[in-house]
Amino acid sequence: MSDKMLITNCAALKKKYGAQGFQDVRKAITALIAADKQRGLTTQLVDIADAAQMKKFKGSAVSSAKNERQAKNAVDAIHAAVKPDYLVILDGPDVVPHLALDNPIPKDDDPDVPSDLPYASDAPFTRRDPAHYAAVTRVVGRIPGITGANTAAFLIKQINAAAAFKPRKRDDYLPNFAISAEVWEKSTALSVENIFGNDKMRICPPTGTPAVAKMLSGLSHFINCHGAGVDPQFYGQRGDQFPVAMTSDDVAKGTKRNTIVAAECCYGAQLFDPSWTGGKLPISNAYLGAGAVAFLGSTNIAYGPAEENGAADLLTQYFLINILAGASLGRACLEARQKFVLGEKMEDPVNVKTLAQFILLADPSLHTCPAAAPDSKSAAIDPGAARATRRVFLAAAGKAAADSSGFPGQKVARPSKKVQTLVQKIARQRGFRAGSKDLDAFHVVGGENYGKELKARGVEQKVVTLTEEPKVASKRAKRRPKGVRLTRIFVAHVHDSRVIEVADYVRR
Repeated sequence: MSDKMLITNCAALKKKYGAQGFQDVRKAITALIAADKQRGLTTQLVDIADAAQMKKFKGSAVSSAKNERQAKNAVDAIHAAVKPDYLVILDGPDVVPHLALDNPIPKDDDPDVPSDLPYASDAPFTRRDPAHYAAVTRVVGRIPGITGANTAAFLIKQINAAAAFKPRKRDDYLPNFAISAEVWEKSTALSVENIFGNDKMRICPPTGTPAVAKMLSGLSHFINCHGAGVDPQFYGQRGDQFPVAMTSDDVAKGTKRNTIVAAECCYGAQLFDPSWTGGKLPISNAYLGAGAVAFLGSTNIAYGPAEENGAADLLTQYFLINILAGASLGRACLEARQKFVLGEKMEDPVNVKTLAQFILLADPSLHTCPAAAPDSKSAAIDPGAARATRRVFLAAAGKAAADSSGFPGQKVARPSKKVQTLVQKIARQRGFRAGSKDLDAFHVVGGENYGKELKARGVEQKVVTLTEEPKVASKRAKRRPKGVRLTRIFVAHVHDSRVIEVADYVRR
């Protein structure tokens, strides 16, 4: 049986890189499989476009690289047959697609949520509702090439880097680089304290490009800045000023090998074709190209509170905390997702979107700073068996977390006037000026255990959102970079006709 499955579409690789490029990729994969063997892992490459290979897993071949359903079904068949400890998606979404999930926030700018979350869930691809995949049970990561590239050099470099990787001591990862837009300084300070136990962070402004390139020597990076679609830059904010905080060029110049990165920014992990930006790489690709070993980021518009922690703040900090505690990159991501589902109110559409949009760009089997057990030198200790046992627990924990959570369900056609008035009153007290046209409401449904308790107690829950784009004078609006907006979302949890809890978020 294989511990780690490398999953790709060889027909799409050949089309993208040509026959020789494909052969070069295969050579790099062979070296990775050999390196994994030395690390105690049995690794196997699976071509999801090969009917004979997929038949062995009782699955069907993928006939089109763009077919999301076929790709998800193929991964499910492989996982069901082998139950590997690690699933690795090889190359970008032009070879193995993201799955376009429904956006649970109807009035923000995203038409859907490009996601790798379904690959990490046993739930079949019968719906595009991201809550359907909230039972996160699998360790999944993606080793991306460059979207739209015709040379395999970048992808080969990533595969070779995974093969050559050597763990380091935890102390090596404690010197950190953290940067925040000034307006979110309080929120970022909480995250940095939770992750690193210190208050070391940079604020933008004044910190920014190009000086920031010389500040990237720490091996742990936490970024809480603005991002925009198809943009190789992150931005800070002070009032109506949005200076460039860092660029893909800065990252390429200053990043050290084996860096780990968690970025809250909108579109931080959007793997766009760099030909759209004059050859400038996405920041995520730039980090990996400079030697970073992992990048956790969002494929589209992400959210968090302005001064507290929530949504994107939590998922990203959980990831880094887990790595520093000794987890593999993939397990760190899985456990972060599970803790988020179990600990946050998943009735909140912002939380559902957060869960779906953050993806791991890394070989998930790598341990940057593994925790050494006191008796790890004993010949009686079997690390493979220990890992398999952890996977049993994690699979059960993922299902239990989803079963114990509520989720936004069917949209309420006409929320009661009483609820609308009450929600808008509380929102106005918190600085919102959105009207009834900006309001959406959803019935709350539950996972198995949560749903039983709702029914047994006769509780009717709803969640109400107000999505607002604050009006800005035209002269001030022109100062904003294209694609950076100031969307705010107010969320109210309603029991019968009473508001029981509220939260508000700003667009990252």
